[in-house]
Amino acid sequence: MITTQVNKYSKFERAIQLGRPFYLEGKMRKLTEKQIEARRMPAGEVIARLSDHARGSMSEFLVFDADGEARIDLAKAKRAHRLQLIRRLRLGENSVEVDLYDAQEALIQLGRHHRLFVDRVQNEDWRARAIEDIKAGRVTYEALVNAFDESLAQELFQEAEKQVAVSKS
Repeated sequence: MITTQVNKYSKFERAIQLGRPFYLEGKMRKLTEKQIEARRMPAGEVIARLSDHARGSMSEFLVFDADGEARIDLAKAKRAHRLQLIRRLRLGENSVEVDLYDAQEALIQLGRHHRLFVDRVQNEDWRARAIEDIKAGRVTYEALVNAFDESLAQELFQEAEKQVAVSKS
C-alpha cells in the first residue's frame, strides 16, 4: 500500500477556494461562508504586502557585536511587524540563514497591477498596410479601384486622410 502525506495547508486553501468541507487533524469540518470571508485577503492588503516585499530589508535588524560579527535580531523584527518579509529561515548549529521574498518579483507583480508593463501587440492587417501605402504614396486610387471596387477604395482613402489629419494636428 502506498501512502502519501498531504500538506494540510493545501487542503485548507482548497477548501477556501471551493467552500467545501476539508479534512484537518482527522476530523471532517465544514467552512461556513463567514469563516471563508474572514480568511479572504482584500485586494488592498495584497498590494500592501507586495509593496512590503518589494521594499523589504532586514538591515535595521542587523546587530554587529564588538568583533564585527553580524546577527539578526528577530525579536526586534517581530516587534516591528516585519517578520512577514522572511520567506525562509534556516537554523544551523552556528548560523542562521534568512531568505527574504524576492523584491524584483514583487516589483514585477506591482508593475503589472499598475499596468506599467503592458505588452502591446501590433495587429496589422491588409487594411492597415493599404492605408500606410496610401499615405506613403505607393498606391493610387485607380489601382485600388481596379484591385477591389470603388467603394472600398474610397473608404481606404478617407481613412488614410483622417489619419494624416490627426497626425498633423
